[in-house]
This record gives sequence, structure tokens and C-alpha cells, in this order.
Amino acid sequence: MSAKITIVDAAIGVIDNEQIDGLIKFNDYLASIRLTPRDTKAGGTWVVKHKGKSVCHIRLDDTEQNWNISFGHFTNKEKWFVNYDQYITDNSLKQFVWDNIHTAPSPNSNCIKRECKGLDSITILGKTLNDVCRCVGVRVYNPNNEEIEQAKKIVLIIKQYIADLVTAS
Repeated sequence: MSAKITIVDAAIGVIDNEQIDGLIKFNDYLASIRLTPRDTKAGGTWVVKHKGKSVCHIRLDDTEQNWNISFGHFTNKEKWFVNYDQYITDNSLKQFVWDNIHTAPSPNSNCIKRECKGLDSITILGKTLNDVCRCVGVRVYNPNNEEIEQAKKIVLIIKQYIADLVTAS
């Protein structure tokens, strides 16, 4: 039986060393709160779950030589949708979400799905945004240290929401 490859191992040769440092920092944080990215076997996409529910996805893109963190919970209403207005009150965290909402000029452009679920105008954290992709939600490409810190806060919020959801059921 072969050892499972880690996301950091998989990143070597796909993204540059500076980006790997950020990935290591985020991965170490996930480990510190007992979360581990699992390879989905879907072209460099790793899922982070808590109590069986998705917290985020991490994608290694060898074509673009980047990595990104995505949180689909903000826009994918076909799955469990969280009203983050009650969870996110910090203005800098709101700005982080708004700045990283995945928008597209038309369905299927820049979409992670082969068949895009379409675009919406939605209100997120009190701000109305247009042409928001229903597939992705928030996506941060090659996050810098400040963006990683904000992503960590989102991870904690989602982890707490999942814990509350599981406890309530």
C-alpha cells in the first residue's frame, strides 16, 4: 500500500516556492484545528471537510501555476446556504468576501464546472453584486499573508456553522 500524498507534496513542481510557503502556512493552520485537505482525484482539487460537510476547496492549477482557496457556501443555493450576515460583522472580513466573490462575464467563462449553473445578482453581507457565479462563491488566488489570515477566519466561521448545524439535527 502506498502512502497518501499530501497537498504540499502535490504542489511541488506545480507552483513556485513563494506560493508553496503560503500553501504550507494555510495547510499548517488547518492541521492545527484538526482539518486535513483530502485529494478528490479531480485534477488537483482538494476538499476540506468538517463532520462530513465541505468547509472549503483548495485547487492546484498546473496550467496557470497557481493555487486557490474557494468557499462555495456564499452563492451555491442548491446546497446548504449560509446567511453570513449573522456571522460576519467585521468590515475588513466583509471586504475580503466582496473582493473575492467569483464573478464571470457570462455562464461557463472561468467556471470550475463543465456545465455552469449560471450567474446571479445577489446580496451578500449587505452589498448587491452582479454576475456572481453560483458554482464557486468566494475564490482567492495565490493568497498573500493577509488574505490567508482572512481565509482562516472564514474557515472558523464555517466550521462553527457546521458544528451548530450538526448539533441542531
